[in-house]
Amino acid sequence: MPTTRNAQAGQPETGKPATQTSGGIYADMCSQRTDEALPGTAKPGKIILALEFVTNWGHDILDGTALGEELTEKVEKFLKDNGAQLQFIRRPGREGQQRAASSTRQLYISWAEGYGDDPTPILESLQVSGPEALLDLDLSAPGAAGGQRIDGPLLLVCTHGKRDKCCAVFGRPVADELTAKYGQMVWESSHTKGHRFAPSMILLPHNYSYGQLGTAGASSMLERAKQGELWLEGCRGRGVWDPVGQAAELAVAEKLASEGRHVKLASMRVTKPEAAGDADSATEVRVVTIRPEAGTEANPEAGTDANSAAGAEQEITVRLSSHPGGTSVPSCGKGPKQTVTWVAEF
Repeated sequence: MPTTRNAQAGQPETGKPATQTSGGIYADMCSQRTDEALPGTAKPGKIILALEFVTNWGHDILDGTALGEELTEKVEKFLKDNGAQLQFIRRPGREGQQRAASSTRQLYISWAEGYGDDPTPILESLQVSGPEALLDLDLSAPGAAGGQRIDGPLLLVCTHGKRDKCCAVFGRPVADELTAKYGQMVWESSHTKGHRFAPSMILLPHNYSYGQLGTAGASSMLERAKQGELWLEGCRGRGVWDPVGQAAELAVAEKLASEGRHVKLASMRVTKPEAAGDADSATEVRVVTIRPEAGTEANPEAGTDANSAAGAEQEITVRLSSHPGGTSVPSCGKGPKQTVTWVAEF
């Protein structure tokens, strides 16, 4: 999948020329100096709460700036107890400012792994009075909090400028243009992990992270997502797996796509066999299982083998080895560092 920095990513399609993003006033920004491989860098999370919060997010939404020290401590405990993560969201532009007068706030609950024996991701929507209402949420099962199940997808575009200026400069134009086309399907978001890949975004309810996608690429991704298909360009991985598992899933997805098969969102399960290495090992093994009921659809032009493979559960063993990767600049103003990338073999 492409990982080369698009000099115009994050700029409006009719915006500034590439020479101004790849050099000049933007040259020192972390997203312009990072050539780190994308696979395996997704933000982790299995239950994601996306809460509308229209005022100051602070450098970190849970540093006490937004919620105050006392409520922040309670919210942190609630999230930990429920295995959940929190994103702040808001409507782009004037609409977001006008929402400040509303008596309720939008909340989305994403069950990225599905629930019980059903691995299908679930997205719920409800209105709450504010962040204090998080503490009363019942996250024991989908529907327990009173939310209405809705069809996705939902795209959160990081515009968290106080965390890193790349997200404001490159994320906001993308959020604005996508909102003009897709409306409530797109929201500005707090830190999505990876401002060095700005524009950085998360696709819910499946919890795929994306980076380095401009408006055109993100539009293509959303169009595919509306059809239940996984867009590979700019995909950093699915946050329900560990980094090695994310890289394994994407390697299999690339393999299937090269065979002419349409890869469905959240159609794979990644497991780690026993004695398959540890966190310090240079070699890891993952087994990627493709579900037939929601997995890949064969391209009729791809031939008999691809068509027959799409109708049965398939297991693919992936061996991954770590190699020196590209250069990563974690945040604007920080120094570069060498990264590790996971290379897959079948």
